[in-house]
Amino acid sequence: MENHHLVEDFINKIRNKKCLTYEICPDKSPSIMPIISKIKLAKLHEDIIDGFVCTDSPLAKLKMHSGMASIKIQQELQKPVICTISMRDRNSLALSAELLGLNEFDIRIFLALSGDPLKLGDQPQAKAVFEGNSHRILELIEKLNSGLDLVNNALKSYPKQIYGFSVLNSYSKKVNILKNKMESKICSNALALFTQPIYDIEVSKILHEWLEELNARHNKQCVIMQGFFPITSFRRALFLYEKLPGVFIPELWLETMQKASLRGVDYEKQKGLEMSSELFSRLYEYSPKIHFMNHNAPNSAKRILEHVR
Repeated sequence: MENHHLVEDFINKIRNKKCLTYEICPDKSPSIMPIISKIKLAKLHEDIIDGFVCTDSPLAKLKMHSGMASIKIQQELQKPVICTISMRDRNSLALSAELLGLNEFDIRIFLALSGDPLKLGDQPQAKAVFEGNSHRILELIEKLNSGLDLVNNALKSYPKQIYGFSVLNSYSKKVNILKNKMESKICSNALALFTQPIYDIEVSKILHEWLEELNARHNKQCVIMQGFFPITSFRRALFLYEKLPGVFIPELWLETMQKASLRGVDYEKQKGLEMSSELFSRLYEYSPKIHFMNHNAPNSAKRILEHVR
């Protein structure tokens, strides 16, 4: 199915206008349709979400192949899909073949990752590849767009334009290291940086200040897609605070959610949704480019998203 206009329209939107994306995490299943059906019932694909991001076995846990899932999602929802692709499981030969094959199905936007280590996952027998980091994928995209492979052999024909995005932590105690990582990804021609969840508007402002400075320095037009993950429990807030060093959770969130948890699960969830909705509105008002993540719960997402358009 030809979706050429979907891809180019999305690239124009993410560069110049408001843009909302929603994360889809395939299951450990041979079918992606149950998740697609939930999204259709919630009608996220109709007039709320501009594009979908399909994950690539996060936390190294076995899931449906991100490329195959992306084809089905794009065909069913008729919205562009950003296919996440990592260096963990593929060498450059496999990556090159995959990008060329997906080009035939108009999957042409890729979110480049190094990939979570296998020790986090559920496949202890697997061996990691890691022929490089996410910059290798961005380099490969540049080469293929030029009609060449990584060792400068000519392709038989040029692919349809491929677009490379990358990811970025939203916080680091070592500020200069985070800024340098942003700069290196901008210099690797990432068109957009998808951040880890942001829970403080000041964090977003700092990232955007850096982006403006570095774009000007290197004559680039990279954009930031602010990561957003609603917190609906104290347990979730504590996990993010303790286990994800690339995310900053303000003490106010922890204190409020801890108190809410003492009043029962329903109140805890309600309080979390209230705080998350307020945060979303502030982030969207500051920069209307947000990537929404919430573990395949489109109905819950709609409660926050339906007021922004």
